[in-house]
Amino acid sequence: MRENKKMMVGLVGFVAAIVLLGGYLLFSEKNSFAGGSAKQITAVVEGTEVDLAFKVPGTIDKIEIKEGDTVAEGQLLAMLGSDEITAKRDQAAAAYQLAQAKLEQAKKGVSITSGTSDATVKQAQAALQAAQANLQANKNGARPEEVAQLKGKLQATKTARDLAQTNMKRMQDLLKEGAIPKIKLEESQAEFEKYSAEYTSTVEQLNMAQKGARPEQIEALTAQVNQANAAYQNAVAGLGQVGLRESDVKSAEAGVKQAKGALDEAEAYLRNTQMIAPVSGVVKSISSQKGELVAQGSSIMTIQVENDKFVKMYVDENQLGNVKAGEKTTLFVPSLNKEVDATVQMVAPAADFATKKATQELNSRDLRAFQVKLQVEDKDVRPGFTVEWHLKGAVARE
Repeated sequence: MRENKKMMVGLVGFVAAIVLLGGYLLFSEKNSFAGGSAKQITAVVEGTEVDLAFKVPGTIDKIEIKEGDTVAEGQLLAMLGSDEITAKRDQAAAAYQLAQAKLEQAKKGVSITSGTSDATVKQAQAALQAAQANLQANKNGARPEEVAQLKGKLQATKTARDLAQTNMKRMQDLLKEGAIPKIKLEESQAEFEKYSAEYTSTVEQLNMAQKGARPEQIEALTAQVNQANAAYQNAVAGLGQVGLRESDVKSAEAGVKQAKGALDEAEAYLRNTQMIAPVSGVVKSISSQKGELVAQGSSIMTIQVENDKFVKMYVDENQLGNVKAGEKTTLFVPSLNKEVDATVQMVAPAADFATKKATQELNSRDLRAFQVKLQVEDKDVRPGFTVEWHLKGAVARE
């Protein structure tokens, strides 16, 4: 009887222990799913790397740096041999200068041709109008007022001639008496001849005005009109040369643009023989050496970008509410034996994988993880260092 009681007590104790253990495990699992456990995650620091290559093929002439060197953005790293490319650039520069000279010459040609043509046309037009007016006047004969004017002029020149003749005779008498020098007589004679010529010319003009021009004079004047008209037409035709000159300018301008494009291309090709650091950082590796022939786009060296270090973690969805982009946190670096500052740079918009699969138990479901990227801000931390992060529900990135 006593043994049966002992067996009963032992059985009850065993069942109670099983119940307690199951309850503990169930509570522990639910509490863990709710974020009650804190997990240490381990990840490796990464860094942005930039592979550098030449844009043109060629033979490496210089490498200015070595692995491990710190370089600044804009620094010259390496160069290709550029003798042929330099020669092509110089040839393109000479062609560009020649094209510019031709353009200036064409512009000057337009200016000179335009100015000369305008002046020539105006001059020829004036000459034609004068010839036409002269011809018409001779055909029509002199107007009454013109005849009257010539008669008045004739009377004036006759009076002047008579006075000059009287003065000349008086000078002759005075010279005989020795009262004046001979030069005075010569001056009076010259004056008499002058007025005599004017009188004779006026008589002829008056006779022509009264009688009209002779046929041979009309014919000569007509020939002058025809000659003046031909000169005017040639001058007008010369204006067309301005258009031709302007066409030469446009052609020269196109030549300058083409030559400038060729020069820009040659200079760009020459610049591409230089490898310039696009970022500041440390030279991680150099894969080619001086004297090697490299292809276009072939990687020559790799630069580890300065101050661009990060780690990638995965956080369970039930802990994602504790992580926000832009917030500060700390990471432990075993190799430095210290904690360093970090910033949550990015939280993935979608889950990557499940860290816990659902079971057949009631209310069981998958537990998924989201990638979180943290920017490491400590200068002593290098890519490749191991870091630890303490966050509830986090797992290390694989």
